[in-house]
Amino acid sequence: MVVLAAVDGSPESLAAARWAADEAVRRRARLRLMYAWPWPQHAAPGLPGVSEVRGRALGMLADAADWVRVNHPVLEVDTALLDEQAPAGIIAAVDSADLVALGSSAPHGRLGSVGLAVAAHAACPVVLVRANPGTTGLPREVVVGVDAHDPAATVLAFARKAAMASGVPLRGVHAWTPSATWWSRSAADRALLAEAEEGALVELLVRDPEPIAVPDVRRARPADALVAAARSAGLLVLGRTGHHLGLVTRTVVHRAWCPVAVVPRG
Repeated sequence: MVVLAAVDGSPESLAAARWAADEAVRRRARLRLMYAWPWPQHAAPGLPGVSEVRGRALGMLADAADWVRVNHPVLEVDTALLDEQAPAGIIAAVDSADLVALGSSAPHGRLGSVGLAVAAHAACPVVLVRANPGTTGLPREVVVGVDAHDPAATVLAFARKAAMASGVPLRGVHAWTPSATWWSRSAADRALLAEAEEGALVELLVRDPEPIAVPDVRRARPADALVAAARSAGLLVLGRTGHHLGLVTRTVVHRAWCPVAVVPRG
């Protein structure tokens, strides 16, 4: 099993490398730190040469690896300098990985095109990590966004495994908004509909006894519900269909403070 982390010297990428190291320990996996750097095409005056740029990249990787080895002495870690620029180089490298971690920009800011591209096209789950104190520390629950009427087995399985590895509960959040005819129904009918939404989620989560699962049905817009639930989470897990990041996923990635995992639905 291999966990990858892309580093470029930014605080966000270093936070991603540290998160990936912790996750590799939990999964008993090998960690690979990689850097996709642009090969200089022309030796223009005043610009650093190929050897200088390469040396900086290798030094960056070595510093990150040294931190990992000091803090996780038993973890197997290696480094890779990718010949291809990001995001293409990272997307190609993750074909043989089980998980990849990337740095993510601050909430309400513009997420870099590299993170979006990798999250949309990688064959494995991609975790976007912020450079803030909330990315490390005491274990906190794993939150997974669930459509109780159209669940994705791969997404839920990833969330279950993450919760079990950290020894924390799994919170399944199912958000729904009433139809246009909602308020024209009787109070009894509205109560039955709400109960049906909760029942569908409970039935889905209790199929497996571990980890402890917390059904959380919210009558709200999905993005708002997930961002609110993520405030107390150590990891938020979302699904991805094809090579497309929907509006909900993009919104949550921009607004959530905790690491966000984007998992292919399969």
